[in-house]
Amino acid sequence: MPIHDFDPLFSHYPEIISEMSPVFSSHEFILFLARRYQSLYIDALFAYRQRTGNPHPTPFKVVHGILAKHRRAFPSLVTYDGEMISHDIFLQSNACAQWRRL
Repeated sequence: MPIHDFDPLFSHYPEIISEMSPVFSSHEFILFLARRYQSLYIDALFAYRQRTGNPHPTPFKVVHGILAKHRRAFPSLVTYDGEMISHDIFLQSNACAQWRRL
């Protein structure tokens, strides 16, 4: 169960999806969302800044995972199109989901 209410961010998904290119990565989506709604994004990161029992908190990884998985809640707007290699917010190259707007 999330320790943060992501609904304010989730509510902007349809708008953000409509502005994405026809095919986009989870990394691109999250960066677009973070740029547009910086305060909401920072609030989510702040909520995960310290996790009990974890000596190396990973708020970006946790929050980005939650944000990426929720895109599946919009099957009328996007479809999962497999995996791709992309650069994350830290410019690290790794695999992530590719999405296609419908």
